[in-house]
Amino acid sequence: MKSVLPALAALLLLAGCAPSTSQLITLSSNNLTASPKQGFVYDNDTLRLSYQFFSERGTIHFTIENKLNKPLYVDWKRSAFIVGKAKLDYWRDEAEVNLTGTSNALAYTRYWNRSYFDVNGTIRKANAVDYIPPGTKLERDQFVVVPGSALVLPGQFSTQKVASTNPYKSKPVDVQVYEYNAQNSPLSFRNYLTLAVDKEFKQEFVLDSQFWASGVQVMPFKQLTGGQELLGTEQYTGNMLRNLPYYRADGFFLTYTPVTGLSNAPR
Repeated sequence: MKSVLPALAALLLLAGCAPSTSQLITLSSNNLTASPKQGFVYDNDTLRLSYQFFSERGTIHFTIENKLNKPLYVDWKRSAFIVGKAKLDYWRDEAEVNLTGTSNALAYTRYWNRSYFDVNGTIRKANAVDYIPPGTKLERDQFVVVPGSALVLPGQFSTQKVASTNPYKSKPVDVQVYEYNAQNSPLSFRNYLTLAVDKEFKQEFVLDSQFWASGVQVMPFKQLTGGQELLGTEQYTGNMLRNLPYYRADGFFLTYTPVTGLSNAPR
């Protein structure tokens, strides 16, 4: 046992010194219009529903714009974020209490983006139903797509040599490229929303947005960022993210440090 511990410590030390790697995940949908610059859009005479994902772990940022001359209603009790077969509810019948600041949520909340609490300890309970006045919009970014550090990628990949985006690296960079369809994708998820044009929900309808990872590019982290470091709250700063060389609103990125010698380790 004593001989194993130094070896394990050395392995962890080497892993910590290894350069960070990124997976850039491109998403597809069979019922929304996709655009690398705009994200995903569903548009009709009633509303415009748009999604943008580009962030670390894929924050699901969506906007519902009311195009009617009367309110729209969203029933969060009957709305859910669904990863594979697992359902995560947008609303739970409980209040949140904390004394200060912003906390990263755990457990059921592994998929939560961030949780905000009142600094004076006031009990806060989320609305079970929200209404959207005419000509206004509602935004939400409660969940992340991948709570872990990386996807395990099945199948074969091709290698592309691309120009370095890092000003401190002149040599071309090898990027591993994986391609998937809806049936063999390593990641699929849905955003299921229940809405109505009346507060009694007698005229309700459902928007079931479906997504899957259709492509993954594996590259050095600084190739993704153009040599920049993303630290602390900068990871959630939209303007900075939009200036990255690999920015695309219809995708997101994961960052990890590969550990060699471990089975099923992400590439």
